[in-house]
Amino acid sequence: MINVQEFYESIVADVSLSANLGGTLVEDEFLIYALDQLVDCGEINQYDLISDGRDAAGAWRIDAISYDNDSDISNSSISLFISLFEAVAKPSNLIKTELDLVLKKLKRFVEFALEKDIYKFFEPGSDAFSVAEVIKNGWIKGLKNHVRFIVITNRPASNRIKDLELLDIRSSTAEVIVWDLNRLFHLELSGREREDLEIDLSCSNIPVLLATNNDKDMKSVLAIMPATVLVNLYAKWGSRLLEQNVRSFLTAKGKVNKGLKDTIKNTPSKFFAFNNGITGTAEFAKFESKSGQLYLTHLKNFQIVNGGQTTASLFAASFKDNIDITNIFVQMKLSVVTPELAKVLVPFISRFANSQNKVTEADLFSNHPFHIRFEEFSRRIMPPTKPGTMILEKWFYERARGQYLNEQVSLSSTEKIKFKTQNPKNQVITKTALAKYINSFELLPYFVSRGAEINFVAFAQNMSEKWSKSDSEINEGFFKKAIASAIVFKEIEQLISKQKDTWYNGHRDKIVPYTISFLMYAIKINKQEFDFEIVWKKQCLDEKLRNIFANIAEVINSLLNNPDRPIGNVAEYAKKEIFWSTVQDLAKDFDISQLDEYLVGKNIIKERNFDEKNKQKLTDQLQIETKVKTTSLIFWKDLYVYLKDNNLDSPQVQKLLENVISKPMKLSPLQCKNLYKLMVLFENEYRE
Repeated sequence: MINVQEFYESIVADVSLSANLGGTLVEDEFLIYALDQLVDCGEINQYDLISDGRDAAGAWRIDAISYDNDSDISNSSISLFISLFEAVAKPSNLIKTELDLVLKKLKRFVEFALEKDIYKFFEPGSDAFSVAEVIKNGWIKGLKNHVRFIVITNRPASNRIKDLELLDIRSSTAEVIVWDLNRLFHLELSGREREDLEIDLSCSNIPVLLATNNDKDMKSVLAIMPATVLVNLYAKWGSRLLEQNVRSFLTAKGKVNKGLKDTIKNTPSKFFAFNNGITGTAEFAKFESKSGQLYLTHLKNFQIVNGGQTTASLFAASFKDNIDITNIFVQMKLSVVTPELAKVLVPFISRFANSQNKVTEADLFSNHPFHIRFEEFSRRIMPPTKPGTMILEKWFYERARGQYLNEQVSLSSTEKIKFKTQNPKNQVITKTALAKYINSFELLPYFVSRGAEINFVAFAQNMSEKWSKSDSEINEGFFKKAIASAIVFKEIEQLISKQKDTWYNGHRDKIVPYTISFLMYAIKINKQEFDFEIVWKKQCLDEKLRNIFANIAEVINSLLNNPDRPIGNVAEYAKKEIFWSTVQDLAKDFDISQLDEYLVGKNIIKERNFDEKNKQKLTDQLQIETKVKTTSLIFWKDLYVYLKDNNLDSPQVQKLLENVISKPMKLSPLQCKNLYKLMVLFENEYRE
């Protein structure tokens, strides 16, 4: 069983290696590692590193920033980060005095942003200036109500650091959160998408009516929730409450929202009658009976699967528009689902709760079979060895959080060493990272720059359409191309970091996708294709290709930091299609002749894709035949009886089932395909 000390040593070794390869500071690499974990688990959507966030005199400091909704910062929650890192044999406990010291520096930065003339106090155009500008402009509009100070450290927090008090700051408060070694370890090892969300409602007076209680897997209740309680929950937890809401990424500004606002403002007493309320799920709920009435007192991992608009509208009315909502109540249908079935049932509850409007498969892509197939490729396909080594190193796709660590739990020390040798940590790919790599090559750098959540939606839409059109598109060739994309992306990251003493001064996460898209666009308009097979076979970039990418990255950096740019904030500029248009205009003049050995004609790519699709179809066919022919006769007999008893059969279906029962090994490929469809339908829809 892996322990905290081993986890600590693994982190230090991994970030030290990344720093050596990229010529960066180890502490910076640790911060990137930790922030990536928070992005992958959905704690934050995206982040921007602050390259100049340390005051020379040590008076203030800020290392990174994240906010949920970059379209309206005043209506967002903003997270300000500071890190503490040490690389010693055994980490020391983080004590309260040290925590207070770093929080004081973070608080001073915010105070200086609010009190000082930022054009004189900070360097205009710098990262620190941009963050100060965001804080100063958004504070009076409501931003002050949603500030979080987050300390990230590879040290375990002292037992005395438990309940962290809100930090007073300029007639407001900031929530303080600490991600220490133990918390990061728990997040990885638990295998959950994120930490449990525990909500105490004992003082909220939420009456409930028990609707169903005889289902061992799910309990349903109807509740009347005060709008103030719902708004306060959203103020504290933000988008975490909406993770299973299939529209949580879609910003709707139409008549529904306007109608909600009008009702809240002008006829609050009619809100309950006019509004459909919310649909929620939880993995655990606690109830107490008082004077014959049942009340909801505790929720674990609460999710609003329908009613995001209602929640956001009430939140905006209360915090942004200062509208009194104390007399508004919201009806809630709550389904309490056991943790074992939550991942299976919650997406369906979400789908059906939102059935009044179209819900695309992309909305539910986190549970899509695409991930299962890609994971299978990553475990099976062995990449070529890298130049100068005989070690075969796989690319490990982490379909579910914590898979990489969990696969080591039951291994011996020798087996762990072997596993890590074959599956190096720097070749672990998460779902959000895969989306980032592929979308950069799909000419969507502005989506990549907008953060993990938004980029993943664009990726999901693309992959869902590809799968629906023909799932054989997701084949071994696709996997190899995706891994080549990852190799290119990661090596460009290292190239850029090594330019700190020359032209690079921040926003690597924006420069990398634009560098890739620049070159891919230049190749595309010249009617050529980039030969990914070369990168796959070498498992790295050669010196010539590295130099080409390095030169392009410098050009992107200059464009991004152009003093005459139409949007002052560099990070925000990178998120706009207007910047992509500027990059495209420059890419049109790029001379691709220097790339001759990396280019291949469209016809050759078309032939390769055709061959890979046929191979995948054959593989799928063989898997289906094996599944059908090896399924027990008891299953087929049960299905035959069930369909007959419920008048769901037909002469064709009867004949098909008689064949599989009497002579399974003589079934044709088409019969197997039809039986497999029937099997899936029975398992998903009919079986109780």
